[in-house]
Amino acid sequence: MTMQVFVAFNISEPDVVHEKIVEHYADNYLDAGHESFFIATGGETTRQLASKIGLGDDPVASGIVIPVTSYWGRYNRDIWEWINVKQSANGG
Repeated sequence: MTMQVFVAFNISEPDVVHEKIVEHYADNYLDAGHESFFIATGGETTRQLASKIGLGDDPVASGIVIPVTSYWGRYNRDIWEWINVKQSANGG
């Protein structure tokens, strides 16, 4: 199974959510700045991931989580490379 990359953004409590991201996805996230995080996981839905990081059914913050299916833009090149590597990796 390949890994799916999600982006969580517009987070009201970024420090609290960041702690939960580190707890569950320590080796599979990238802080993109501006209260935005890219998270790679295998076999989880958007809702499952959102719940794990505190944006789901028992929220500690508000924010938006969407899967990254396509991307384009001008930003730090490391982000595009990270997304590409994670989407190509096998995960679980």
